[in-house]
Amino acid sequence: MDPYIGVTGFTKPEEVTAALHAFPYHKNRKLMVGVLATWKSLHGIPMKPRWVNRTPDPGAVGDLFPSDGCVVNLVHFSTEEGKESSVLADLLDMGDIAGPNFHGFQLNIKWPEIRQIDDYRMIVGWDQRIVLQIGNGAIEAVGGTPKGVADMLYNYIGLIDDVLFDQSGGLGKPLDTERARRFLYAIAERGWDLGLGVAGGLSPDSLGLVEPLVAEFPDLSIDAEGQLRNPEDNLDLEAVRKYLTNASQLFA
Repeated sequence: MDPYIGVTGFTKPEEVTAALHAFPYHKNRKLMVGVLATWKSLHGIPMKPRWVNRTPDPGAVGDLFPSDGCVVNLVHFSTEEGKESSVLADLLDMGDIAGPNFHGFQLNIKWPEIRQIDDYRMIVGWDQRIVLQIGNGAIEAVGGTPKGVADMLYNYIGLIDDVLFDQSGGLGKPLDTERARRFLYAIAERGWDLGLGVAGGLSPDSLGLVEPLVAEFPDLSIDAEGQLRNPEDNLDLEAVRKYLTNASQLFA
């Protein structure tokens, strides 16, 4: 799977069009178009105000995913505590309405049930891309250590394509570069065919947090969300443009 430079939180087709126009041609990086979906949004239940401007109506998701060879279109799906048993059904429902250009999921779920991911693969096949977010909750659940995370990931090998180390979860908290390095190394040294990515407070001005990792992990993917939004929590298209330009230069 190609590594990517990601932007998450699109809600309007014109935002995606602007990002595509701003994305420089990159021979070994794609633009990841990230669209948020939750158990609440999928079931028509009001969400917390923090996420309202970032999460489109599920029926509109298909209109946000372009047909373009330089993009990877992912739904970033999260569930609610106590609703974990419905993840399989929710992913199938979301995939059915995400349109013909949908490429897969990022699972913002703390260690989702392996059987459900296995069943999903058995139903839809292995062509879709599945990125597993490793956030603070997931890290703490396995003892807070890089070894604990790598040991747990062993159970998902063959079912997921990438892992994204993300201490921020869309809140704009800055990436801890040294901590990320320790976790990335613990995963990479296992020798799995698994894409690696990082997120956390990335913006046009904070890509220096990623730069030390690039030489060590040349196929690293990155994603940005919280720091690309304006005070009204709408996507700041000028910030997106600068971020995509600067990130492309970083990986060049």
